[in-house]
Amino acid sequence: MLGFFGEAGSLLSAVKKRTRDDIPADQYYAAVEEEVGDFLWYLSLVASVAGVSLSLIVQNAAKAPARRQAGIRFSDVEQQFTRKSRPPIDRLIAQLIALSGDVGKFTDWHAHNRGAKIPEIVAGHLTSIMRGLMRACAAAGITLQDASATNLYKIHDRWPRSRDQYPDLPDAIHEDATERLPRKLDIKIEQRRKRRKPYVFQTSNDINIGDPLTDNISDPDFYRFHDVFHYAYAAKLGWSPVTRALFKLKRKSDPDLDENQDGARAILIEEGLSTMIFNYAKMLRFFEGVEPGDLSFELLKSVREFVQGYEVDAAPLWLWEEAILDGYECFRFLRANKAGVVSINLEQRSISIKNITT
Repeated sequence: MLGFFGEAGSLLSAVKKRTRDDIPADQYYAAVEEEVGDFLWYLSLVASVAGVSLSLIVQNAAKAPARRQAGIRFSDVEQQFTRKSRPPIDRLIAQLIALSGDVGKFTDWHAHNRGAKIPEIVAGHLTSIMRGLMRACAAAGITLQDASATNLYKIHDRWPRSRDQYPDLPDAIHEDATERLPRKLDIKIEQRRKRRKPYVFQTSNDINIGDPLTDNISDPDFYRFHDVFHYAYAAKLGWSPVTRALFKLKRKSDPDLDENQDGARAILIEEGLSTMIFNYAKMLRFFEGVEPGDLSFELLKSVREFVQGYEVDAAPLWLWEEAILDGYECFRFLRANKAGVVSINLEQRSISIKNITT
């Protein structure tokens, strides 16, 4: 019920932002469609918990003539509310306020009847709400069907039924195999003191990798071990312009890829992304105890926006979550032990860490 009531508020908030900010129309209506999908998800959940048929709610929301039809479809009902052209935004605001009023009445009833599951009363409230939702969608020029499809995609993008269907590696079909990210790789990472400061050195196959790193901040926070995040992106996503630069694996044979996907801007994007996530992680003990499925959805959406236009922008959010959580598991190990051997396996989409053995 909290989510149900909250999503009604989110719908109003989306419209409020349109009147306050200069938001492009396409972006605005996409935001409204997303909020409608979230609201419909909660509506269907409330109906399910109360033992009320969603089909019955939709049928009762229809205008009288359609209600008598046999085999009426969802789209038949929604079509009754459809407008030929998108009305002014004032019409949408009026419909959303009316919808919020219906949600408020239901919430008030629930507040005074906690624990009661009276299907007939719940169905009556949800029917009014469904009718108001259809009117609001008509005023916004969107359909519940599209909103539902978008919502289902978002759910499976973030919380899939299984996590064993990995997308192809971005460089899987790159013609020059010598420019692909190595499918298996071990990197030794260790901290040493230099000029009275802790520096991190990295080697692979006894070859120095990159420059020695410090935290580059007045309040030390162990960011000197942050390259492990790039290795996690490489292992889980098959993407890391920074790792390509460190191991001299830029795809020079393809000028477009070299400039647009492996170039300086892509490297800065990845470094900025790592810093953004790190600043968030510091407030949460570097994600200690965070289980798959629990990482902030808003953070993951920000990640996708960050990498828009790069070859990794279509990677599912659940895979980004795995890359982040696995990378931070290695980071916490390095933070505690000041050294370790990181092993990445792109074929298995895995990254792990162990102690250095002599």
